[in-house]
Amino acid sequence: MPMLGTFVLEIANNPGTSAFALSGAPPGRRGWSGAFPDGEVYYFADDGTQAEWGIGRLTHGTPATLTRETVLGTTQDRATRLNFTGTVQVYSALPAEVFPRPVTQGLIVVPDQSWKAQSCILGSVDLTLTAPVLRAEFNVTLRLNDIAATDTGTQVARAIVAIHTIDAQGVASIQPIAAAGSNVRIDRASWLGVGATTLTHSVAGTTLRLVASVQVPPASNQSALLGMTLQDGALLWLNS
Repeated sequence: MPMLGTFVLEIANNPGTSAFALSGAPPGRRGWSGAFPDGEVYYFADDGTQAEWGIGRLTHGTPATLTRETVLGTTQDRATRLNFTGTVQVYSALPAEVFPRPVTQGLIVVPDQSWKAQSCILGSVDLTLTAPVLRAEFNVTLRLNDIAATDTGTQVARAIVAIHTIDAQGVASIQPIAAAGSNVRIDRASWLGVGATTLTHSVAGTTLRLVASVQVPPASNQSALLGMTLQDGALLWLNS
């Protein structure tokens, strides 16, 4: 990992697009060779009219040199070496491009409810991403609500969490960009928990819709569709 130091600054003269030949630190600043061993470093170079930042390699010597191995950005909005003439100040600084991305998380409670249908959407939430990776999770506890305590009937329920894109009119896509489900066989009037988790990648600033639903698969080994009741449901997400 590139090294980073405090109050590190040296001058380089007329480097052009080549390595910086470091000629010493001004008063009150540290020199590169005194702050670091040989190796990769973050750098920021500025001649007063233009600037460049990235990852370089420091080599001790007389003079010490700092090669510009990976340019992360410039004030000319390009990732190529600038042509510096005259005096250049070469700092140790951390570029914004390598700052950790913000992590956001949250949840909504899915209201307790009862229904009798092959498929039922139970809750949804729209999120604007602050980072490219979104993990969504739906957890719920279910039971059958129109079956006698002595009945031996069962029904399979599938908890599903899906992630949809949203168009400019706020309409969600018909097909999700990511989805996952998990089955549970509910026996009589017992409460049973089930959860599903999915993951997707998108561009920060994109708004996506998370949808939680429960389906009864066609092959549920039950001749008649039974009603279900939900409690303790939650739709959770982590954006990183």
